[in-house]
Amino acid sequence: MGNSSASASVGVFSLPIDWRKGALCFAMVGLAVYAYWGQRVEHELTCWQWLIVHWSRISNYSHGPLIPLIASVLLWWNLSEHGHGQEDWGPYWRAMGGAGAVLMIWFVGSSINKDWEEAAYFWSLMLLPLTIAWQVWALRDHLVGRDEPPAMAGPAVVAVAMAIYYLGVKAVQPRVVVVSGIVLLYGLALTFRGRDVFRRVFFPITFLFLMVPMNFLDNLVGFPLRMFVARISAMALNGMGIAAVQRGSAIISPLFSFDVADPCSGIRSLMALTTVTAAYGYVTQRALWKRWILFLCAMPLAVLGNLARVISIALVAQVYGQKTATEVYHEWSGFILFPVALAVMVLIGLLLNFPFRRLFQNWLKPPPPPPEGVLDDDRLPPAA
Repeated sequence: MGNSSASASVGVFSLPIDWRKGALCFAMVGLAVYAYWGQRVEHELTCWQWLIVHWSRISNYSHGPLIPLIASVLLWWNLSEHGHGQEDWGPYWRAMGGAGAVLMIWFVGSSINKDWEEAAYFWSLMLLPLTIAWQVWALRDHLVGRDEPPAMAGPAVVAVAMAIYYLGVKAVQPRVVVVSGIVLLYGLALTFRGRDVFRRVFFPITFLFLMVPMNFLDNLVGFPLRMFVARISAMALNGMGIAAVQRGSAIISPLFSFDVADPCSGIRSLMALTTVTAAYGYVTQRALWKRWILFLCAMPLAVLGNLARVISIALVAQVYGQKTATEVYHEWSGFILFPVALAVMVLIGLLLNFPFRRLFQNWLKPPPPPPEGVLDDDRLPPAA
């Protein structure tokens, strides 16, 4: 019986997966998680823990945890074609509901026991990135573009981000490390997706820069704003017939005396209004110059809002006494005037979208000619 050799062919099913790109993506995600959630950057704090500490202790940036969620909504806004898409967005909104449930840990823990507030806040924000990743995963099918990823642009941006990260860690500058993470998101989007997807994710990623605490602004911007608010408030009170004198950042009158402290300078309102106007302008305005106008309105709106607050405190002190003004009205005045600033922001947005050109064209349009056979005198009312 002769030996015969039989060759068996083994068929390998082709899977629609680029294993090289998948392995590279997995490795880069693992390194990013270690770099920003594992590597210590300052006083045994990781990058994300450093952000949590600053958000909890610096009131000017207490809205910081909401910025990644707002950026996620802006990403959905772009992918859904300004909220008019017909796709099923249920998985995304369930992920957003998970973020709300995570934040409820803080509210429930602090309401049950005040001693638990700090721990509840810390753990809710430590879990928040998982919900953000869940939201992005829910949008993954809409993040597939038609363009091919550029060969060099993405890796070059990733290299720049890693260089910034290295400098931030070596110089013990956590703020620089946070910035490198945002730049890294640009690089990852360009590396694994095309330019069409990058254009959609560009602003949501850029929006994350607003969550970085800029403590140096307190002295660079906060103190001049305090002096400006005190000076203009004293001038306004004198114009109303109330004798008031500015002494540094204090306003002194025969019936009251109080200091324009850091919260009344406008720096806290400026940080919050900058976030709100940036998101509101991006959603409601199509033209880039209109978005910039709304964004730049944050500074005058913050100043005007705090001017109104300081002047109203002085008026309440003039009528009801300093104790009522500083101990009762002062605590609630911010909740009254901040919605007013938001209302003015909405009004500016409506005016920017108002069709003034069409209105002027209708005003300047000549009247239509009379029908044939009808003279202008025939259209006049008969004489009495």
